[in-house]
Amino acid sequence: MTRIEELTRDEFSQAIDRDPVIILPLGATEAHGRHLPLGTDSLQPEWVADRIAERAGALVAPPVRYGMHSSTRNMPGTIDISFDTLHHLVLEILESLVRNGGKRFLVLSGHAGGSHAAAIKEACRRIVTAYGAKVMFICDYELAAEKAIRSGVDPLDGHGGAVETARVMHIEPRLVKEDRRKGEYISHGYMVLPDPEICFPEGIAGDPAAASEEMGRELNEHVVERLLDIMARDGL
Repeated sequence: MTRIEELTRDEFSQAIDRDPVIILPLGATEAHGRHLPLGTDSLQPEWVADRIAERAGALVAPPVRYGMHSSTRNMPGTIDISFDTLHHLVLEILESLVRNGGKRFLVLSGHAGGSHAAAIKEACRRIVTAYGAKVMFICDYELAAEKAIRSGVDPLDGHGGAVETARVMHIEPRLVKEDRRKGEYISHGYMVLPDPEICFPEGIAGDPAAASEEMGRELNEHVVERLLDIMARDGL
């Protein structure tokens, strides 16, 4: 068993004694157009975390399925938490795991928002400086996008586009709807907007019609392999 919540007290103690990497999957509950579930950003890192755990003997901490949002904040179904809430939540989860004997952590985010990432990274930094733990923080979308772009996917593909649609089609195909209209992100430059959702007229960026389950399988497997390589390279 690799998921912490499935272990007993004694099983957890025995597992921690082996000094495993502990993976903390961080997702979100966020609108992803008309065709993808609100849990898209949670499904992806949780799937990856389970595969990494199987391959590397890691433990998977209970996931966090809430995040910080900007351009989707006012869309139906998005559940938004503040920078400070996210920062302290990640910090306190990691602190608790350190108290339980954890020394090595992979913090894996499925949501790629800039402020969201900044809140998490600052929490990770505090864990490293205060406790001397090893912490790696990465967004798995970045790893999927690097392969997708090399395979010919539009570099402007993003939120709810071909990459995310394909990955969810592979992970949980029953949750992907057929209404896969194309969308784009419309920049408003440096302006701070009271209604940032106008940047996403269709709620997505990219062409989800270009996605397939096979494409998703290739992307998901690439993320796992690439992440294992990075962990080995960086000494986690």
